Amino acid sequence: MATRAERKRVLVFPGDDASPEAVIPSVRLLESMNLPLEFQFPKLDLAELKQGILPSTTKTAIDQADAVLFGAASSTALPILFYLRWGLETYANVRPVRFIPGTKSPLRNPERIDYVIVRENLEGLYPGREGDLSLLRERLPEITDQAGQKLRDVSDGKFAIRVITEKRTRRLAEFAVELALERKRQGYEGRISCFTKSNMLRQSDGLFQAVTESVVQRHSALKYDHFIVDDGARRLVQSPEQFDVIITSNLYGDILSDVGAATIGGLGLAPSGCYGEQKAYFEPVHGTAPDLAGKHIINPTATLLSAAMMLTHLHLQGEALNLEKAVRAVYQAGNVLPVDQWGKVSTEEFLRAVRDHLG
Repeated sequence: MATRAERKRVLVFPGDDASPEAVIPSVRLLESMNLPLEFQFPKLDLAELKQGILPSTTKTAIDQADAVLFGAASSTALPILFYLRWGLETYANVRPVRFIPGTKSPLRNPERIDYVIVRENLEGLYPGREGDLSLLRERLPEITDQAGQKLRDVSDGKFAIRVITEKRTRRLAEFAVELALERKRQGYEGRISCFTKSNMLRQSDGLFQAVTESVVQRHSALKYDHFIVDDGARRLVQSPEQFDVIITSNLYGDILSDVGAATIGGLGLAPSGCYGEQKAYFEPVHGTAPDLAGKHIINPTATLLSAAMMLTHLHLQGEALNLEKAVRAVYQAGNVLPVDQWGKVSTEEFLRAVRDHLG
């Protein structure tokens, strides 16, 4: 066992609404595994956070941590989330979509589902560059759409600017290549599928597609294909077995990962990790579930699987596999299931069952 000096530090932010009811007991389970990790719950200045201010002490604690386990944000935790993503440049949002036998997928043959979405995490529409159309008309009066209509002739309304850059797309594609190569070593096909709307967004999505293709095709061990995003979404439901690693931009990735989660049984089963050049943080795909707050029935599976991704990142692959196997064993047994999987047990009861299955 590692000494205290060798132990790595994991910062835990439970999040808002029902999120802490999944995160806190999940961390207690992780602590029971005797990992060479020190879990810390930083003291937060709620007054500053509610004003949208990230205290310098919180920022420093994040900078000094080896990894961050994050719940979900809707209000108070948003400044933390913004720093974790844009402050730390965690550009690759990895969202595995893998069926667990025993969960309640709506599909007839869900065992076919086992792929990963790699979503660009920093640009696209999500930084929220929006405003009044009058400002855009003033600056770009002659710009036209594909039908030839000039912006100056468009009625009043709002605009949103979607930015796709070559630098960030190339960095994401290189990340996806490394992930696909690693999965190939594990027995997967070694295929990268790029999802865009380049038939309509010929410049921005066209750039994303072209850069991705140029990066992937330098690696002869990998296969590559491209799909228009609406066709790709259909295929995720109809023929998910054709996918291995999917690379796409911010908005598409967010939507498609929810589609994927629905096919395996719901958002309560969907983990994610956000990776940068130096730092990474891990969070469930689901939101804060305010309707479940105080009920202690939120499904902690997504949090546990996000924690398993974190363990792998911290070079604790055996422990990560042990945790994943324990989760899968509980679902396979079928007698201790969360409410969203048609069961009746509390969050804590489910976690006790997972602990009982740990090797």
